[in-house]
Amino acid sequence: MTPLGDPARQAAAALSGAVLADRSSLGRIRMLGKDRQDLLHRLSTHEIKSLSPGEGNLTALLNEKGRILDLLHALAGADDLLLVTSAGAGERIRAWLDSYIFTEEVTLEDAGGFCLGLYGPDSPALLRRVAAGDWEDLPLCHHRPARIAGAVARVARSFPLAGRGYLVIGTEGSPAAIAEALHDAGAVAAGAEALERLRVAAGVPGIGKELSEEFNPWESGLDAAISLTKGCYLGQEVVARLHHYGKVRRRLSGILLPEPEPPDPGAGVFSDGAKIGSITSAAISPDSSSALALGHVAIEAAQPGREVSVDWGGRKRAGRIVALPFLPGPA
Repeated sequence: MTPLGDPARQAAAALSGAVLADRSSLGRIRMLGKDRQDLLHRLSTHEIKSLSPGEGNLTALLNEKGRILDLLHALAGADDLLLVTSAGAGERIRAWLDSYIFTEEVTLEDAGGFCLGLYGPDSPALLRRVAAGDWEDLPLCHHRPARIAGAVARVARSFPLAGRGYLVIGTEGSPAAIAEALHDAGAVAAGAEALERLRVAAGVPGIGKELSEEFNPWESGLDAAISLTKGCYLGQEVVARLHHYGKVRRRLSGILLPEPEPPDPGAGVFSDGAKIGSITSAAISPDSSSALALGHVAIEAAQPGREVSVDWGGRKRAGRIVALPFLPGPA
């Protein structure tokens, strides 16, 4: 699938309609065996054990110190649990999970096949045209089968890039035929740079940036992926202690810079002459009018509206902290 037009046009198309992107770099792991949900429940931050087929949750994998390894879509099927990892993380996460299988009846497989991403406010309408059904109210990480262009795929609600987001995942049939059907329905092809603009604008953490062993899940805004009532999991004591004793010192924040020149990752964020944080991701805004950045900022300084300066490579730019996401989500 070859993206048409430049990233600015692709990102703008997502804001007003829908874009389709190749997401084959996202890892897809099938967990099989009767203990699959119990194992992931004990290894990750969200409720997994009680999921019924067609349901799912975002859930984070942490190390023993409560630091982030990855953020997963966990999609429960009738006879499997499909895990969608961050881009390029599939093999690493599969090996990590395998290291925790001892007596449990669990096997792990590379799901293979294809994965497409559909983003933008028109996404539910486009899915309705090619696959029938109502997709508007499908909760995050919930999913159901759909037949598109003769192929059977699993369509899951995903991160709301440009307000709405879905993953179209399958192992049989032609992804090219599915893409053609969605393009004919009105989706515009988008590439990696446009997706990065949309990711930052949506405040979605990225692997190796906000998702890394440098941060704990509270710092990177993964609240929606954490259950405080499910009981023990790897890293749970650290996560619970940080929450209950108010020990989280920094939070993922949005920083708006008026000029469309994104700062470099690692750039310092300053307020009243003191460093209050660092940039982790930055991109030109989807409408190309400004630069948007994500950064971890000291909690006491992270109030929306605070004027800051961002320093990198000898440059200093004025900006201000804004609430995430930069763009409004679904009404």
